[in-house]
Amino acid sequence: MRGVAGVVLTVAAMVVPTAVGAAGAGPRTLHVGPGGEYATVQAAADVARPGDTVAIAAGTYPGGLTIRHDGGPGRPIRFTGVGGTAVLTGTGGDAGLLAVGNHSWLEFRGLTVAGSTGFGVYAEGAHDLVFDRFGVDGARDGGLVLVATRRATIRNCDIRGTNARGTSADHEALSIASGSSDVEVSGCRVHDNGEEGIDVKYDDAARVKIHHNVVTGNRGPNIYVDSSSTVDVYANVVSGTRNAGKAGIGLAVEDYSETRLLSGVRVFDNLSTGNAQAGLDLWVESTGTMRDLTVVNNTFAGNAKGSVHVGGDRFAGTNTLRNNVFGDGPVTAGPFTADHNLTGDPGFAAPGDYHLAPGSAAVDTGSAALAPAFDLDGVPRPAGAGFDIGAYERR
Repeated sequence: MRGVAGVVLTVAAMVVPTAVGAAGAGPRTLHVGPGGEYATVQAAADVARPGDTVAIAAGTYPGGLTIRHDGGPGRPIRFTGVGGTAVLTGTGGDAGLLAVGNHSWLEFRGLTVAGSTGFGVYAEGAHDLVFDRFGVDGARDGGLVLVATRRATIRNCDIRGTNARGTSADHEALSIASGSSDVEVSGCRVHDNGEEGIDVKYDDAARVKIHHNVVTGNRGPNIYVDSSSTVDVYANVVSGTRNAGKAGIGLAVEDYSETRLLSGVRVFDNLSTGNAQAGLDLWVESTGTMRDLTVVNNTFAGNAKGSVHVGGDRFAGTNTLRNNVFGDGPVTAGPFTADHNLTGDPGFAAPGDYHLAPGSAAVDTGSAALAPAFDLDGVPRPAGAGFDIGAYERR
């Protein structure tokens, strides 16, 4: 009997640590696709636990993906395309083709969701999300939608062909909405969508950063901040809005907002060009307050209805308009403290190239007050005897 017991204990010791999902087991890699142990992404996702990686071979996978498990602090569940982009297709709907729901500590890399009949991605009440080298290719409603979602990073993404239902679509190409906070969007292309490009809305303590993106060819505005606070919009290229009433960058207070307040928004180092309305538009739907806005070192040129249009009901606090190139003619500053701006062509490098040529009137003539430490290209300011006006610092 003693010998039999010893054999049983030995077998148990060998088997338990390797059991799927056993307590104490280390992070696993779950392979999906040809040669993998899972044929579908959903099957792997359903057994994934904190720290695991779902490695998805390049290819197309129908059926979409519904997240059912959280990762953990320092142990996210990672969904990663391997050997190229993994494309998820399906109907989507109100929950999203990639339905994150309220699940958290998740990372999505090298994936694209395509052809949703509703949302591309939808998360509500989630936190600690990463979307990297992520794509949305077509959706009838919004593309990547975050509602009441905290601590999200969206970088190097491509979002196109969303809002195919037009103005009746829900949400926008990339929506950061209704109580979301601490979100950063960088290095993305958001283009050729049927509504706004990047939209921050109804976030009273947003702490959102939108930078180094190319946002172009959307119905517009390309970047829109509505009834939100503490938002930085910088070092973006925004161009080619299609609707005559839509600016490259829009700051607004819409009636849907309960607070009717836009505050603490900083817009700097952006190039806004070729838009169907103004380069920058401030708009209030009926009543609302805009407070403590900073618009510094931007270049506006080639826009159909002027560089900057200032409208609204009430303004409060300190609002600053400084070191901007108004390439589309004079700007009525309204409630802004306006100084060191340059109207007209300051001497651009070439047609369509808004860097400053040698001898430009914008070189070394800007103010140091509130000037950013770098330009749109990442060149430190000042590069010469003084700060330059506009989005670009001449080296």
